[in-house]
Amino acid sequence: MTQFSHLNGKHTKISTTTYNKSMFAIYCSIAITITGCSTLPKHKFEAVQQTEIQPIELNQTTLAQIIQPLQQQNPELTGYHILFEPLEALAARLRLIDKAEKTLDLQHYIWDNDKVGALALHALIRAADRGVKVRLLIDDNNAKSTEGIFLALAQHPNIEVKLFNPYRFRKYRALDMVLDLKRINRRMHNKSFIADHQVALIGGRNMTNQYYNVSDNYQFSDVDVMLVGTAVTDISQSFDEYWQHNYAYDVREIVNQKSHRLSYKSLKQQLDEHYKRATVQNYLDLTSNSQAIDSIISRDIPLNWVKAEVVKDSPDKIKSKAKKQEHLNFQLINHLEQPEKNIDLISAYFVPEKKGAKILNELAQDGIEVRVLTNSFQANDVAVVHAFYGKYRQDLLEHGVQLYEFLPTPNKDDLDKHTEDLAKKAKVNIKGLSRSSLHAKLMALDEKQVFIGSFNFDPRSAYLNTEIGVLLNSPPLAQAVHATMDQNLSKYAYKLVLDANKKITWQRQTPQGPVIYTKEPRMKWWQKASLKILSWLPIEGFM
Repeated sequence: MTQFSHLNGKHTKISTTTYNKSMFAIYCSIAITITGCSTLPKHKFEAVQQTEIQPIELNQTTLAQIIQPLQQQNPELTGYHILFEPLEALAARLRLIDKAEKTLDLQHYIWDNDKVGALALHALIRAADRGVKVRLLIDDNNAKSTEGIFLALAQHPNIEVKLFNPYRFRKYRALDMVLDLKRINRRMHNKSFIADHQVALIGGRNMTNQYYNVSDNYQFSDVDVMLVGTAVTDISQSFDEYWQHNYAYDVREIVNQKSHRLSYKSLKQQLDEHYKRATVQNYLDLTSNSQAIDSIISRDIPLNWVKAEVVKDSPDKIKSKAKKQEHLNFQLINHLEQPEKNIDLISAYFVPEKKGAKILNELAQDGIEVRVLTNSFQANDVAVVHAFYGKYRQDLLEHGVQLYEFLPTPNKDDLDKHTEDLAKKAKVNIKGLSRSSLHAKLMALDEKQVFIGSFNFDPRSAYLNTEIGVLLNSPPLAQAVHATMDQNLSKYAYKLVLDANKKITWQRQTPQGPVIYTKEPRMKWWQKASLKILSWLPIEGFM
């Protein structure tokens, strides 16, 4: 299969480093004389609407016939199954695509052009060929090198592709940043996956190699949740809101077809060839050990049924026009119970701001155990975020908040159990499989509630990007999260501790015993100085 070039986007953070510096300077000069410009493209035509699937048809699907009787036994509740294992998470997606009979609605921030992205596209085409109506909604921030693929994909009569909040200047995107940064800086960060309106997946995983243990560079440690029941209706409604929003553009409207010669026929041929490769089949064989969907359908794995609240941003948040109650963070706060014992907070990017730090400090001072797990400097894929997180560490520690920072390279004995098989069978670089970055967004409160979603506990998720998540009122799950952190924090994270002089030290458990670092691990002096200077800039609200 022809290899498409890799995307360079850094998840939720806008970067201009990939653009030609001289061109960027020219654009800046032009922008001086142009103010108040909106670069949002005009809609050229109404996208062809697919035939609406009637409820009676959806009720007759295989998934509906299995799930709806369970839902009737658990009225007004949501059934869930947590997807921790990367291979299980990918297997769940591929099997749901294969089992869908009427509709597939997929919403992502990044859909890469790598092994995983190609596998999922191949499965979507097979579904569309058998009559499934596919809607693919992708944020445009990282779609530059895949827009030709999406354009070819949209030639299938059963597939619609839309790009959300698009760049107008397709080739020189830096010009959009200069002329319309307020809009471009806001991105659709939601991840949702809905099959036949019966099963939904939400969480932090994009469709790229890094999330499914097949990257040669590093792996993201993440978590998803599979949902059935009442929450699926809310997630489907959220997808429709974004799909119908005026910031969602049919890919044919904004991508110049003359600039891309890839046809649907050629794309399908390349995907077929990719699928038949031995290394791909070996990788799929490893995912076959993860039978979550099949086990749920055969009822070998019982779903946990609980009260749940889907919390989600309105797509109007991108336009700075969402009402207060249409913001995820507002909804989440209103549905959280008052903590009594402990809070475990996991966030890839953690910048609490003064208000958030004050709340955590007060909780810790009241005797509530507050633990925060975020990325260490070396594990963080967006170093600038670390500069603003670092500003709060001293104060949080002095007030009794426990801080843990994710290791970039865990001990060999603590690596994923599939590491060696992946390296051998799928020919993935063992060094890349050994490098990790935390990407999960999860919170457990007492033995009561657990939040899982795409929402990082930082200003960008709170004020700029749109997000989605679910709050599960599940004491067993909350207990499991607390217990897992009790057992594994020492294996996968540095513990930050103040010494006798109230200076931060980093403690790590190794097979040879504990190691204490008096300076930030794997950070050079010039990196420390650079982050310090960055932390002085008035840009915390963009983190």
